[in-house]
Amino acid sequence: GLIHHVQRVIIKLNFLDVSVQVGDSLQLDIQIKEQTFSSFIWKHNNSNVLRYTSKGKIIKHDSYKDRVEFNEETYSLTLKNLQKNNSGLYEAIMRSQTDTTVAQYNLSVLDPVEPPVLTVYNTTDPCNITLTCRGHDLSINSTCYKETCEEKNMTSSGGVALFLSIKDSLIICNLSNPVSSKQEKKKEWNWQLYVLIGVVVVLLILIVLGITYFCKKKMKGIAFYLIFFAF
Repeated sequence: GLIHHVQRVIIKLNFLDVSVQVGDSLQLDIQIKEQTFSSFIWKHNNSNVLRYTSKGKIIKHDSYKDRVEFNEETYSLTLKNLQKNNSGLYEAIMRSQTDTTVAQYNLSVLDPVEPPVLTVYNTTDPCNITLTCRGHDLSINSTCYKETCEEKNMTSSGGVALFLSIKDSLIICNLSNPVSSKQEKKKEWNWQLYVLIGVVVVLLILIVLGITYFCKKKMKGIAFYLIFFAF
């Protein structure tokens, strides 16, 4: 018998990278609309999600039956309650004499980030502090002198970003990925206040020492006076 090879045509498309959070829903639209086809297919990593025939019949793959919806007017595919194993390549293919790819999406389903941890370490020098911003196996150390802090950021290969910044007298440790962002804030320290407190403490110590010295000297004088007149 004759073997028919179906030609695959990929029209120049915008290959779209999409990221969503675990549990979200997402609608995938086609980018080019062909009018005639014998069947319309949505695929995930080259396996069929569903097939829509020219007679209006929708055939869903068993593993997607309760998790996808197909729009017969726009040919869009809606994915529901997405999980991390739903990540990958999604393609829409119109089949006639040739297979024409009319949409391509690279989907990443991600967990939201955990809250980062911001730690402020005070040193013996009131004008200097050290900051540590940690989250998702990333860590940033920074130093501040008076009210000037060094802002830093770093990004992991998975697109998780850690950023240490100062804004409106707040120290901010921000952790984010393409679908979520969380931060911890702390009030920026007031180095002038620390210096003022230090000066006040030193003055109090000097006053107490002065009073103690004066009292001891006075008591010695009284004792000498009493001994002198006793003889």
